[in-house]
Amino acid sequence: MNDKERYQITTEGDRLVFTTVFFRAEKESMLYKGIYTREFSSMLFASMVCALVYMAIDRVNYGTGFLHIPVIIIVFVIVFLGSRKFLFCEKNIEVIFNKADNTVSIIRPVFIFRRTEKMPLDSISSVVAGSKKFVPENIDGIRFVEKISAQHGSFVPGLGDEEEYVTLSLKLSDGTERIIYAVRTDDEPDIPLKQIQRFLGIT
Repeated sequence: MNDKERYQITTEGDRLVFTTVFFRAEKESMLYKGIYTREFSSMLFASMVCALVYMAIDRVNYGTGFLHIPVIIIVFVIVFLGSRKFLFCEKNIEVIFNKADNTVSIIRPVFIFRRTEKMPLDSISSVVAGSKKFVPENIDGIRFVEKISAQHGSFVPGLGDEEEYVTLSLKLSDGTERIIYAVRTDDEPDIPLKQIQRFLGIT
């Protein structure tokens, strides 16, 4: 699922499966996502593991030699590829509406596992689109980070900007809601509201 394909909807008889990339509808931290990419995070993790391997070899053999360098390189490659694929991979949220057994299942990623929340389908009172706006709180801290970044030639754009998200939520009969989709408004959002409402027969 690439950036343009933010979600997928498939209908299989009495089942509608909605899949979207994992999101956090919240203000981004100062660890800017443009810097801490999945590849960079995988590289940092692999480097940390290699450092531990290096110290272990040094402790056991009372010193490291040239023969240990290929071992460390192999460990780095294996850990980098493995963490990029399994640990820092793109994670998806899956929502399964099943009329056959009257259930809706929301499957969310939790670290390297998946957590499933299941509830009765008729507990959904409505499916609604909404919005959330996040305003930076620590403006002085943000300005300080921007100043330091600019001095090092790595200016971070948009760090102190307001962020607004368009959301898609399931309103439940107990008064709670489950947000199943969120996308920033500057990304020309496409909300699959009508498709889900039409399948459930509710508004």
